[in-house]
Amino acid sequence: MFTRISSLAITLLLTACGPAAEDAAPQAKAETIWCGLGGATELAQDCTLERGTEEGRAAFVVRHPDGKFRRLVASADGQNLMAADGAEQSQSALKQDRWEVILGDDRYVVPVKADAPKP
Repeated sequence: MFTRISSLAITLLLTACGPAAEDAAPQAKAETIWCGLGGATELAQDCTLERGTEEGRAAFVVRHPDGKFRRLVASADGQNLMAADGAEQSQSALKQDRWEVILGDDRYVVPVKADAPKP
């Protein structure tokens, strides 16, 4: 019986990782953005940004090089980016074609559009 259960578990795992997983919707290409992590005084192009929508508003996932990430969502008027989860609140401002965001010890420059010029 144990062999039968093990075989079933392996079959289910292989099925989950097979062609059906490849048919999932492709993820958007991540953009490289400027960030200053852990209180860094200088910004560097070390983070990546993924774009999406959440409840009809622009939403973003900022990924750090060490694997950590932050989720941000635009305010209803589009003037600010706010932390989408967690206890920390963000400070941000829309400056021409980008948002400048401070969240904890981290700072991000998030272009409004994917093709916005770099700061």
